[in-house]
Amino acid sequence: MNLISVKNVKYRYPQSKRYAVDDVSIEIEKGAYVAIVGYNGSGKSTLARLICGLEEPESGSISIEENNRIGIIFQSPKDQLVSGLVQRDTAFGPQNLGLHESEVELRTIESLNIVDMLDRAESSTSALSLGQTQKIALSGVIALLPEIYILDEAVSMLDPDSRRDILDFMRYRHKCGNTIIQITHDLDVVREADTVIGMENGKVIFYGTRKAFMEDEEKVKWIQGPLLPVTDKTTVDFSNSRVALSLKDVSFRYDKSENSKGVSDISFALYRGSITALTGPSGSGKSTILELCAGLLEGEGEIRSCNGKPSFAQQNAKAALFETFAADDVAFGPRNRGLAGKELVSIVKGSMELAAIPYEEFGERGTFALSGGEQRRLSIAGILALDADVILFDEPTAGLDGRRRYEVMKMMHSLANQGKTILFSTHHEDEALFADREIKVKDGRIISDSFTGSFKEANADLMLPYPSAAMLRGLRSLSSGLSGHKKSKLSPIEKLNPAVRMFIFIILFAFSLWARPWYVTLASLVISFVYCKLAGFSLKRLLPAILKILPFLLFFSIFQLIFRPALADEVHFTNWRWFTITPSKLLFCLESILRTASSLTCISAFFVSTPEYDLIDGLKKILHPLTWLRIPVRYFILVVEVIFRFIPLLVDEASSILKTQLIRGALGQKKGRMARIKAIIPLIAPLIIQTIKRSEALADAITMRYFK
Repeated sequence: MNLISVKNVKYRYPQSKRYAVDDVSIEIEKGAYVAIVGYNGSGKSTLARLICGLEEPESGSISIEENNRIGIIFQSPKDQLVSGLVQRDTAFGPQNLGLHESEVELRTIESLNIVDMLDRAESSTSALSLGQTQKIALSGVIALLPEIYILDEAVSMLDPDSRRDILDFMRYRHKCGNTIIQITHDLDVVREADTVIGMENGKVIFYGTRKAFMEDEEKVKWIQGPLLPVTDKTTVDFSNSRVALSLKDVSFRYDKSENSKGVSDISFALYRGSITALTGPSGSGKSTILELCAGLLEGEGEIRSCNGKPSFAQQNAKAALFETFAADDVAFGPRNRGLAGKELVSIVKGSMELAAIPYEEFGERGTFALSGGEQRRLSIAGILALDADVILFDEPTAGLDGRRRYEVMKMMHSLANQGKTILFSTHHEDEALFADREIKVKDGRIISDSFTGSFKEANADLMLPYPSAAMLRGLRSLSSGLSGHKKSKLSPIEKLNPAVRMFIFIILFAFSLWARPWYVTLASLVISFVYCKLAGFSLKRLLPAILKILPFLLFFSIFQLIFRPALADEVHFTNWRWFTITPSKLLFCLESILRTASSLTCISAFFVSTPEYDLIDGLKKILHPLTWLRIPVRYFILVVEVIFRFIPLLVDEASSILKTQLIRGALGQKKGRMARIKAIIPLIAPLIIQTIKRSEALADAITMRYFK
């Protein structure tokens, strides 16, 4: 019995000349386990979106048997999350299904337990690694209990143990009668399937059983790609090699809390012409180590680099792209360093060729119209164009097909032969075996290192972080505040019920705006200070903030002195044309300053003591009586929740863009207010583009979580 029927479907994206899905016809039976395989950009993800109804086919038809819920995991896990707190994100779908609170809670606990993230239930989603984010995305789908699971590279960023656990769970769901559709480049996933669909250039080129696919050696090689050679690490000798980069007793914490994630006592040296693999579970600290090496984080200890700062290809490939066309994006870094003309074109072509994204085929392609794998290769090309001596890669092969994965690893080998020093993170065992050296990390510490020689320090000066890294620190703090990280110790206000907390804020805020005369506004300010103290917001932080806006308040006070009429028969301290100073005018200015200070104090205290999840809870309780009048309060609550999710998401996006532009030389190193303003300008255009794309992705995520 056919559950899903796709007949002669064609689809191409707007402004694209080629079909992403070209005359595809497939039938998927109820309870089938299907693996859809093919090179990056072959149309696999587009076909999944068409089946889900997120895209409309240009021609042909798609039919799905009624009463079969679809749960899809997107290729980019950050696009999947709709809430700022882990447990609330997982609970979002079941809540939309109208389930009882106890059932929602049960599903949330079970789903987080399945993906081994129950201990992070109270964590902010913005504080997770990309691998952990992928687990939470999966958790949100599992909680829906869909009849059809569609997983688009859903295990590509997970460590081997987590990947195995997820595949075991999918095998269990299949035995329970669920239909599983996995888009994958992983042969281990293909081995779980009973049907395999192969795609190339938008067309189906293989449609048959797993047995027939696995018996066809050419098809297996097509997906697996060439096997990577294994390096015997016992024979690798660095004794005659120069140290290119060294870390000695390096530690870093993202904040001052005891439970803050980071790394501790990291010491190792990288040798010229070597390839080192950094391995470990998701969230173990690999990305943090790479960002410390790149000068994007400022930690304790010593980092020395012989020839300037390393270049760094981020895990989040999308954030590394901001030009309209592919070739322009690769040219971005060299152009900032003064290259132009034939020399620039030569570097762009060479870098794209080395990253397996040829200039002739991709140079004039739209950057954001590329597939996820193509975008990753393009972001690597942009880093190679910088021609740095030390190159850092964070999960460079995640989401790549076997052929492209091999080409990226071969590229690293070629760079090492040129004398470049390579450090990359990976979850693939064969990639770690390919490297000259493997450093394993767990819980922020190095637990093993295949190199047994003595530690050598780079013969160079200390490497300082980028001056603009302070902007990154500020964005990180802003994101943490907006996401509402849990504190180890709650203030008296935080211990109150969210609805009570909100009610107190509304009363005090309204009083601060209403207060008159001056002695009442002064009393309001004192009450606001007490409220701020009880909320756990330091007055040492509050007072400088008020002093910063004081010049603006005084400036507006001048206008009040000009335009506010004086009272009859009162004393005039100054009488110069239309500008007069009288006791009533001075008192009015004083009242305005006190009211502004009081209201700002209330707002600061409220937001520091009421994170997103408490605000949502408080709103639900306060607005609940409106549901009796059949007012759709749920829509308003969702808008507020999406706003609180979207703002830190964009802050994190801005942070990723800033990191890339620092590495690629877009941001000046000069200090001063004007320099800071100029430094922000390059962020605007790419951030606007990402805002639009993120909003579209968030809309898709909400749709697939069955919000009505």
